[in-house]
Amino acid sequence: MLISETHFTKKSYIKIPNYSIYDTQHPDGTAHGRTAILFKNGINHHHHGHYNLEHLQATSVTIEDWIGPLTMAAVYCPPKHAIKAEQFLSLYATLGQSFLSGGDYNAKHCHWFSRLITPKGRELFIAMQTDNLSHVSTGEPTCWPCDRRKVPDLIAFGVVKRIPLNSLHLDSSFDLSSDHSPVIITMNSKIFLKLAHQPSVQKITRRNLETLFGKVLP
Repeated sequence: MLISETHFTKKSYIKIPNYSIYDTQHPDGTAHGRTAILFKNGINHHHHGHYNLEHLQATSVTIEDWIGPLTMAAVYCPPKHAIKAEQFLSLYATLGQSFLSGGDYNAKHCHWFSRLITPKGRELFIAMQTDNLSHVSTGEPTCWPCDRRKVPDLIAFGVVKRIPLNSLHLDSSFDLSSDHSPVIITMNSKIFLKLAHQPSVQKITRRNLETLFGKVLP
């Protein structure tokens, strides 16, 4: 389980039998932001690292998967900070050759089916294009504002590198009462058949870019 905004501090934590929890605290030590990963003990894994900056926090764990070492990272980007593509790339450079980095990016872009494009979403899109990364997204809202004047939108999704996209399947979960709905990502050792209703799992290519911007790129 990849968790964003835990609000953990050195004085607060959780324990669940048969599970290990790895967390990254906010650099100022106060109870806001932060990330964590909840991992079942029976799965062969080890703690990969922490990434705790004011504008971006991440917790990562590496498992031995059927495709080799695979890093899973829980990410949180606070909405108030402007993040450049280079800063996203600095995080991804720490995650190894194959990874799934998922969580609340607070970054909107039509490429992963948000309603609009924000500056942070534009910079993340540039970083993904630069490093040949792909997104995995349900295409459905993940944030449900309490303010009725605001419209639900998609801000939580995954960024992947060197993972067969046809081995991933995504579902939205609306069982919890939070204003952020979880995304369930299933990774299989076999390739899933492409279905008409399958959530968005898309690689950034020239054709995708031309479709997105409605023109032929140079």
